[in-house]
Amino acid sequence: MNRFDELDAFKKINLSLIASAFGFVIDRRKSTKHSVLMQSGAEKIIIAQNGAHYVYCSVHDSKSNGTAIDFIQRVVEPGCSLGRVRQLLRPYLNGANLGIIAEKYRDCFATTIRSSESDLLGVASRYSQFEPLESHHRFLCDTRGIPLPLLLSDHLRGCIRHSPRHGSVIFPHWGAPHVSTPDDRCLTGFEIKGPGVNMFSKGGRKSLWMSTGKPTDNVLTFAESAIDAVSYLVLHGQQDQTRVASISGQFNPDQPALIRSAMNRMEEGSRVVAAFDNDEAGDRMTQTLSEMVIQTERTDLQFVDHRPVQRGEDWNEVLKQREPGPQYSLA
Repeated sequence: MNRFDELDAFKKINLSLIASAFGFVIDRRKSTKHSVLMQSGAEKIIIAQNGAHYVYCSVHDSKSNGTAIDFIQRVVEPGCSLGRVRQLLRPYLNGANLGIIAEKYRDCFATTIRSSESDLLGVASRYSQFEPLESHHRFLCDTRGIPLPLLLSDHLRGCIRHSPRHGSVIFPHWGAPHVSTPDDRCLTGFEIKGPGVNMFSKGGRKSLWMSTGKPTDNVLTFAESAIDAVSYLVLHGQQDQTRVASISGQFNPDQPALIRSAMNRMEEGSRVVAAFDNDEAGDRMTQTLSEMVIQTERTDLQFVDHRPVQRGEDWNEVLKQREPGPQYSLA
């Protein structure tokens, strides 16, 4: 095996097993078939499989993400040489030795992680069965307090579909077929929200849901869910040219590149707004988003932390509590 093939082989090793050997333990309650949360002390990472390669991202440090090679150089021994990486990972290329390691840490890692991009065709097929939102929707309008004029406006045209049979609404996530090509746009999955329903499409991968962009937009706002993002648009997006986006929960390894790409498409002098929940998770994501703004190296972008005042609230809760007033206007 030549040196280049060896590096590629390292990326194909189950990264959850590697992490377990360096002190990380899987949190099965917060893991899924497609993504695994592992923790070592205060450090938390999420591991997924992208095609043939395993990838990770740190929950607390957006700059710490990538393959097994990056994991060694950024988490295990920060700044170590590629030679040291080879030394630490070569034991995993020996089948007999790999079995011994797997047996030793069998309760600490995920033996199987399903590829998060293996069923994009199935995702697209299921999404095609939903209908565009064209009239009053009981869940969005009555339960969540989203005004119909906004739902039918240019802000959200083509951004929301619904299931007449189940009464749920669908928010499509658009991303890249591969992490290395963040500007290639394809449907990767969708948020499903409805009465008693809060889930993500089976076989899909969380990328970004985003409202319709306009050349004049000067505000880019990120929220934890599409409903929170739309609620923010109702409450604060009428005066500014605001574009809103949802990450659907916590950041995953694919999203930093997509988010930085979205930032770089904004006009000069734009604002990037963190509109996450006012809780501990929102605190961490706000810090991570501020770091992503810095990583764009665009000094013209202004970062703003604009979350609900009340601890524990999200923007949809704020919207539902507001006093009745004029409906959303496109004027």
